Amino acid sequence: MSIGDKINSLRLPLIGARRTADEHERLLKLYWNRAELKKELASLDDQLYQLRDRLKQQEAATQRAHEERESLETLLGNPELGFGALVHFQLNGLWRASHTQLEQFATELRRQQEDRERKRQLVEFHQERQSRTALAAARMTEAGDALQVEEETESALKAKLGAATGLWHYFSRRRLADRIARQAGQLANARRYLEDMREAKRTIEKEPWPEFGGLSLEGRRAINSAVIAYAQLLYARLAESGLALHARQARTRSVHESNYGARAECESLMNEVVAGIAIVKSQKDIAAEIRVRTEALKGAATYRHPEDTVPDPGSLPSAFIGRGLPVREPNVLVDDYWDLYAALLR
Repeated sequence: MSIGDKINSLRLPLIGARRTADEHERLLKLYWNRAELKKELASLDDQLYQLRDRLKQQEAATQRAHEERESLETLLGNPELGFGALVHFQLNGLWRASHTQLEQFATELRRQQEDRERKRQLVEFHQERQSRTALAAARMTEAGDALQVEEETESALKAKLGAATGLWHYFSRRRLADRIARQAGQLANARRYLEDMREAKRTIEKEPWPEFGGLSLEGRRAINSAVIAYAQLLYARLAESGLALHARQARTRSVHESNYGARAECESLMNEVVAGIAIVKSQKDIAAEIRVRTEALKGAATYRHPEDTVPDPGSLPSAFIGRGLPVREPNVLVDDYWDLYAALLR
């Protein structure tokens, strides 16, 4: 066998092994790509299933809305029942108007409370920073005085060393040189301490204003007490005419379940609803009465847990404070009058 044949016989197995390794790597890549494609396909199948389910739900909701519209058209087209439907929707409007008043009131109280607490936080931070700045300045003064003492001590030692020039001062000069070396270390420490105090003072002075962490528990409780007091006031003003109860019944019943009597009775009730909405939106003497009610509520309210912001419904005072009305009184929290819970802070 020639030398060339021997070389070829040596190379061929190496090339074959390398080719096998490359093919194995390609197969692995294909396997992993196939696995990833399966994952993507499964994910797309899930999305398709969810979209089909949502489409069915939407189609059902659309069908229900269509049926409700047709039913409402039929109801409004009935001369005997149409006026009752109008009363039903106007009572719902009265309920929404009351909720809107509570919501706007709570929003304004929250803004005011946040302003107060933020200002108090900034004042406290400013006072505390001033105190720490004054302390850092005092320590910086002390460090400056201590540095001056160390410098004066070093100068005195160097003066003594300079004056000890005689041969008989040999041992004195050695002792002075050692003391000056130790004094140099103490002087360096005093300078570092002074610089540290200066840096501490600069750091304190450059501290940014703190972020506002949100309303305190006391602040949220105070707002909720005022909002509940307002809800009680609205109930008390509307309970005398029966509108509060009618509005809640309209909220809990469908339009087809409502019955408000004949046309004349419905028209009379609609006039009362108009007057009731005017009462809800009226701001006359409202602030003083809410303040009185809020103070009474704060004095009576208890909380089931230390972190609760909404009082125990059973601890609420009467909604008819000072009115003396013999009306059976519901609990505005238990019955969630005017969707009260949606306006309260947690």
